Amino acid sequence: MPESHVTLTPLGGLGEIGMNCMALETEQSMILVDCGLMFPDVILYGVDVVIPRMDFIVSRKHKLKGIILTHGHEDHIGALAWLVPYLQEVPLYGSEFTLRLAMKRLQERNLDSHVKLHPVRARERVELGEFAVTFMPVCHSIIEGFGLGIETPAGRIVHTGDFKIDRNPQGGHATDLDAFAKFSSEGVLLMLSDSTNVEREGFSLTEQEIQDSLDEVFAEAKGRILVTLFATHIQRMQEIFDLAAKHGRRVAFTGRSLVTNIDVAKDLGHLRFNRENSCDMEELAYLDDDKIVILLTGSQGEPLSALSRVARSEHRQINIHKGDTVIMSSRFIPGNTRAITRVINDLYRHGASVLYEKVQAIHASGHAHKEELRIMLDTVHPKFFVPVHGEYRHLFKHAELAVSRGIAPERALILENGHPVTLSTSGIRLEEAVFAESILVDGKGVGDVGQSVLKERQILGGEGLVIVLLVQDEFGTIVFGPSIQSKGFIFEQHFSHILEDAKCIILDVMEGNPGCEAYKLEEKIRSSLRRFFRKVLERDPIVIPLIARV
Repeated sequence: MPESHVTLTPLGGLGEIGMNCMALETEQSMILVDCGLMFPDVILYGVDVVIPRMDFIVSRKHKLKGIILTHGHEDHIGALAWLVPYLQEVPLYGSEFTLRLAMKRLQERNLDSHVKLHPVRARERVELGEFAVTFMPVCHSIIEGFGLGIETPAGRIVHTGDFKIDRNPQGGHATDLDAFAKFSSEGVLLMLSDSTNVEREGFSLTEQEIQDSLDEVFAEAKGRILVTLFATHIQRMQEIFDLAAKHGRRVAFTGRSLVTNIDVAKDLGHLRFNRENSCDMEELAYLDDDKIVILLTGSQGEPLSALSRVARSEHRQINIHKGDTVIMSSRFIPGNTRAITRVINDLYRHGASVLYEKVQAIHASGHAHKEELRIMLDTVHPKFFVPVHGEYRHLFKHAELAVSRGIAPERALILENGHPVTLSTSGIRLEEAVFAESILVDGKGVGDVGQSVLKERQILGGEGLVIVLLVQDEFGTIVFGPSIQSKGFIFEQHFSHILEDAKCIILDVMEGNPGCEAYKLEEKIRSSLRRFFRKVLERDPIVIPLIARV
């Protein structure tokens, strides 16, 4: 009789923060945990988002029993739109709020018919082929998030999802350690755990501490209060509405994603506000500054967000008033710091006072700090441990922490994307790597931007472009040109002599190669001009010669 086994294949989220996606597979069944995207680093010029490679999933779609969504952040649901076109009525499992957010994204692309929604409740158990999944509530920076207790033929697996352990939870938003302990009581073969904040000692700030800090800001503010936060942080939004009511203010909100999520949350009963503590944007003109709170998008300095447009005086409804207080109640995501600080500087120029995480306790991370990770390890007490959701150093340090809590060093495994591992009743083994290089999405192009294109964009961004145009008649006589156009290379009026010398080099190439084919001439001109520009300017632009013959 063959030994029972389950293979885990990480397709994203191990080695980076974002793009979370993991397949769990047996002989006859497969489930997918999350399907998220990642926003690009600054070096990915022009790229909109980065998504996991879907080939592995699509090739096994015949045994895909469902996609499990731990929560509604883009790095966990954002890539569904690129997967579901290859599937038919695939079951999606998650909380009501998570599924509503996922469906909003799919409806924008007319893909909602490709999925079937299956909302689940706290501690509910769902059977999916050879798997059974128990949904265990966790506290995070979004409501209705779940950790997962997964029963497999080889043994039990715990996936914490993104979590923190709030020591003083507000509004029932708590990590259900009792549920984790109950599921783990029969023994857990493997634990997968959020590694994002493993480098931070102690406990994360509680939401009560953030609320107290915001209360002080509201009490001291003399003018309007503008608040930007993650558009999915419904719990923080409720705190803003409650504080506005306490201090005699009314809240207006602007920004497409913010308005959408507020509508969904209110419809599901997760947000409570009324006309006494809220108003439309159009009503702001009739209110005194000390009666106004404005919720708006732009916590990461996104150029088209509401806050960025306000900072540039380009918003059609809001201008900064001297004495405004701007609260940036979110963390600075690495890679966005420059854009955020630019917005902060512009706000100060217009007379606002700006509060952010580094200067005031106005944001609490949704990810567990080191002491909370210890508590989860001690609660689950797994045989094997794999850290997830983090850059490589986070995974390494989380594995060290697991060893310090009693897990054998050889059982704390650091995996990366595309490195499968198989669990069986007799042990664990690493499988041959699968191709899992991420896919770059640029506009409607999916995967058509590779390293060569990025290299060209990098050169264009750093060195510029030179276009050479000339026309020859049938005898090889130049009848037009050479004409040289510079884009992002030099200011032509100041360096006209450089371009004149470049024209002479082009003419020398033409005279020295009579009867040469056009494409060979173009290559000779390109290499000659690049050598010339490197010598006289120490610059290496992209050179595009175009020779036309009439």
